[in-house]
Amino acid sequence: MKPFDKKRGNVLKQSNHWLKYIVNCIQAERALYITVLASFLAGGILAAVFVFTMSELSCEELLLYMNDFFHNMSVQGADAKVVFFTGLRQNLQNVCLLFMLSVMVIGAPFVAGFASVQGFMHCFTLFFMFRLYGAKAVLFLVAGMLPHYLLLAPCYLALCVACLSFSLSLTKEKLLFTRKLPLFSGKLLVFYAITVLSVLMQSYVEPVLIRLIAGLF
Repeated sequence: MKPFDKKRGNVLKQSNHWLKYIVNCIQAERALYITVLASFLAGGILAAVFVFTMSELSCEELLLYMNDFFHNMSVQGADAKVVFFTGLRQNLQNVCLLFMLSVMVIGAPFVAGFASVQGFMHCFTLFFMFRLYGAKAVLFLVAGMLPHYLLLAPCYLALCVACLSFSLSLTKEKLLFTRKLPLFSGKLLVFYAITVLSVLMQSYVEPVLIRLIAGLF
């Protein structure tokens, strides 16, 4: 076997190993994943109801804001550093909040509530764009949301599940709290690192894509 083929075979084996590991983790925590997804969807449904029952006056005011946003993006773009550090701060606040909720014995319902709030916030933007711009909103979704959501959405899903699992474990094994805490903290650091990659996409890639399509809105 050629060295290149051997190296490629090793990469494929490692990829399959990590894929099996992720699948096993999801299967082991299936109920918690369903809980988090259901909470997120509940927030999304509430956002849809809120957006499509808004008054026309409110929509017109928000439309003016969005038109100014697209005009500014087409003319001068976005300040990538400001977007980057704002995203870092927001995600750090979210991770710290989830950590504090997780170390509480009664924190599990609040973690689910956090997922619902996130569902409302993120789906509100999506539904609002569709109400204002119709099918053109797909362009904004692909250019201005999808790139960083491909990392952020699964990251927050797994993060909320990890927090739920840790919080629920405290009700059964309080004596193991100090033993589990370092591993749990390490997981949160890994998740935060993934959000940093997502913020990089949001700060330096998406503004360029939005600027390309801004003239269509």
